Amino acid sequence: MAKSNRRLETILDAATELMSKYGFYGTSLERISDEVGISKQNLIYYVKNKKNLMMLIIEKRYDETPEFNAFLTAHDPEIIPGAAPATLPAYYRMLARVNEKRPNFVQLFSMLNAEALEPSHPAHTYFAQRNQWAIDRNAHIRWSVPDGINWRDTMMTANAAMDGIQIYWLRDPSHSLTELWSTCEDSLFPLPLWDGYR
Repeated sequence: MAKSNRRLETILDAATELMSKYGFYGTSLERISDEVGISKQNLIYYVKNKKNLMMLIIEKRYDETPEFNAFLTAHDPEIIPGAAPATLPAYYRMLARVNEKRPNFVQLFSMLNAEALEPSHPAHTYFAQRNQWAIDRNAHIRWSVPDGINWRDTMMTANAAMDGIQIYWLRDPSHSLTELWSTCEDSLFPLPLWDGYR
């Protein structure tokens, strides 16, 4: 089982690298199997098909990280009764730190997100629904926001800003993602309204 898991991880690594450069359509199973050094038939044994492989990368690797899960768990009263409230600025700083360490995943996400504008793309529905799904997934968290601020609307705007700033960073990595994100905070979470909530 350990060997099987290691092989799957190797496959996912290769597919991530190739799809981040060439997208879903530009990456064939043959190319991935050549990169890993196994037959296409053996590759299919592990991943079933290319769509399933792509979704494994997105859902199990991009959307799930130890830092992300730890942050949500620490502020989820359904898991930790009396959990301390979370602030949106702290949440997005965490996301920027995590994604700064994995530019290949950020490039993969951005590449597939653009490709999936086409309704026939196998990830079209995922990306069309992702923003709402991400907000719904965070509904159990105790968010601390200023009076009159709707955390869902703010998160929708901040998600769009994060997607955009990540593309800017990929084009010009001379500045860190965390530095670039910090420049957005005054616009997204302006003072004095957000004083004590940042």
